[in-house]
Amino acid sequence: MQSGQESDDDAGPRIWGGTTLTERREARRTALLEAALDLIGEAGAAGVTMRAVCRRANLTDRYFYESFTSRDELLDVLYRQVAEEFLQPMTAFAATDEPTRDRELARILVDKVLADPRKSRLFLVEPYSSTGLGQTTISVMPVFTRLMQDHLFSHIDDPVKRRLAAVTMASGNAGMFSAWLNGSLRATRDEIIDHCVAVITAYRSLYRS
Repeated sequence: MQSGQESDDDAGPRIWGGTTLTERREARRTALLEAALDLIGEAGAAGVTMRAVCRRANLTDRYFYESFTSRDELLDVLYRQVAEEFLQPMTAFAATDEPTRDRELARILVDKVLADPRKSRLFLVEPYSSTGLGQTTISVMPVFTRLMQDHLFSHIDDPVKRRLAAVTMASGNAGMFSAWLNGSLRATRDEIIDHCVAVITAYRSLYRS
């Protein structure tokens, strides 16, 4: 075992405590992201600062800057990771054409929202506050609207109407879930699922060819 080294070289990765430098860096990066999620769950993105994240992760600022150039970059990376976690199961099911697809898709989304309040708060609530996430949200959300446009509303022949339905539904759902999570909208899980299905049905009826 090689020890006392913090660098990889052409001969292969140096080992310290059973892990390589790359593995240790990745572990520190993961710890920083997890610490930021904890802070978001407690106080929102406004509570995410470099010092607070380092304290929570029990790391020094040196290791923060090893992975991120700034607090905004950390939030950007974290938001995109969480968005991908929401997108993957939705994409897999939306591509099917089963009779129960709409309700199952709504159930998947609602259960994902409930699974980890920290991630749901970051993804659905924090973009509405001044957290520096505005541009990240603008760049990420079109992926979700395209999912709705290409699968849920594929029967709408007019591309403008198809786009209108997808964008309006995506933004409306984001606002609904934000209100649900912050407590200003009181509804049960089943009521939220029923509403999502009803909205899909309503848009299909509105623009039925």
